[in-house]
Amino acid sequence: MARKKSLDDGPVPHDQILKHASTLFYERGFGATSIRDIANAAGISSSTMYHHFTNKQDVLHAVVSRFMTDFVDATVPVLRDAGLSPTERIRRTVRLHIEISEDRRPELLTGNPIRNALAPENRDHGLELQRTYHDAVHDTIDAGCRSGEFVVRDVRITTMAILDMLNGIREWFSPAGPLTRAEIVDRYVDLVMAVLGARTAGPESALGPASPVTDR
Repeated sequence: MARKKSLDDGPVPHDQILKHASTLFYERGFGATSIRDIANAAGISSSTMYHHFTNKQDVLHAVVSRFMTDFVDATVPVLRDAGLSPTERIRRTVRLHIEISEDRRPELLTGNPIRNALAPENRDHGLELQRTYHDAVHDTIDAGCRSGEFVVRDVRITTMAILDMLNGIREWFSPAGPLTRAEIVDRYVDLVMAVLGARTAGPESALGPASPVTDR
């Protein structure tokens, strides 16, 4: 059995710990994962683990904060880019949302950890990052309505519906499924455009060929 690394063996990469922690939280759940489990997965001693993090809450906060910060840093500048039309901003963001979420699926965890698992002192930071993204999507849809590119009845509800739709992909998508990720991205871009009343293609491009209706 390989000896676990201690501080005397040199620095343990912070990202390595978070990578193993996010995988365990994703696979087992936050409550069923211990600090010792994370240390064992990372090949380090528990004492080394505590050198980096005070407790398991600190680890969860680091995982969530890193992902959400990277996600917001990638998407919000696109949504706030006044040099792009609202339509193009939404198209690009849908792609980024799906691709980042799939590339870093374990870091998304399960069970809405920001609201349900993070301690109150850490929760506010995660919620603020979520609001930053939500508000940027909302404002882009609103801009599209004002420019005549989108036609929606309620910008607030439409924003939440689109984000719920995109977040739901991770619950069922599998690379081994009948559609590739690229195909899923293309179809969801079309679906979002349809929800926004900005159809640039017929419904078949978003949903596939329609099934015939038959009486039974």
